[in-house]
Amino acid sequence: MRIAVLASGGNSPAMNNAVITLVKSARLNGMDVKLIYDGYQGLLEHKFYDANIRYLEEFASRGNVVIGTARSPEFMKPEGKRNAMQILKNENIDVLVVIGGDGSYQGAADLAKMGVKVMTLPGTIDNDVSSTDSTIGFYSCLDVIVQSIDRLRDSFDSHSGICFVEVMGRGFSDLAVQAGIATVAEAIVTKENILKAKDFVQIANETKSNKKRSCIFVITEKIYGKNNLPTLDSIAKEVEKYTNRVCRVNVIGHIQRGGTPAAIDRYWASMMANHCIKCIKAKRFNRAIGEERRELVDIDIFKAVKLPRKHNRTKLANEFERINRI
Repeated sequence: MRIAVLASGGNSPAMNNAVITLVKSARLNGMDVKLIYDGYQGLLEHKFYDANIRYLEEFASRGNVVIGTARSPEFMKPEGKRNAMQILKNENIDVLVVIGGDGSYQGAADLAKMGVKVMTLPGTIDNDVSSTDSTIGFYSCLDVIVQSIDRLRDSFDSHSGICFVEVMGRGFSDLAVQAGIATVAEAIVTKENILKAKDFVQIANETKSNKKRSCIFVITEKIYGKNNLPTLDSIAKEVEKYTNRVCRVNVIGHIQRGGTPAAIDRYWASMMANHCIKCIKAKRFNRAIGEERRELVDIDIFKAVKLPRKHNRTKLANEFERINRI
């Protein structure tokens, strides 16, 4: 049995732990492993390499993904998928293991429809894969956001200021909601809970009357500055004008995607990877690996990509906003 492993889409911390366990568990079970560098694009470019376990282990505590990752417009075309299928056949690959998010899962499902045996692991900081409660890298990213907001709180407490903090998530709110709750944020903005400048002014005045020196607003990315909504910078200027307080925008950005992976992400990455190899050994192919209620699960890939999108936790955000403004 020969398997190939690739990572696709954006990187997420602990992807390396998944790769390491996939390679070790596969070899323990008598399987040959090829690593495909740079995702589906690397597959199309024939970037197949042997796995050096000792080399891979050097990256167990790194937030990068040592085999690289990429987005591939070429693969998304029907001809690209046909080429990928033929390349896998020529390389004698029996099973393709894909680590990635929703788009990566869909690409794997498309290959499965064409007869390629696939397995998927949920690697994305956004936590938006519906077939699992948590995704590899989510908690590492969350920790970075919380630490960043803690530092911003220190600064804005000192100046009795207001700070808009934009976090990643591709419009999905789990990072914003959980970070906002953890850092006692005064407002948490999601796609279903969009606030206007006057709303932020009201919250800032309310919290000031409650003797709070600073005001932190956690904002899910890809909301403001599009769909006829003003930019955060323009909102901040208006809020500063009507509150007469220091008001700034901080976009945490790609720092969220790097650094030392959290222990919980390393754990689930390794557990999911080992479970993946167990499924392959049992000839249970085309499975999406995940965890539900702290138990490992695997479901049919075609079912996985058709599951309803996870709900943004707007009600939870609103509940804690009321708590945090006191």
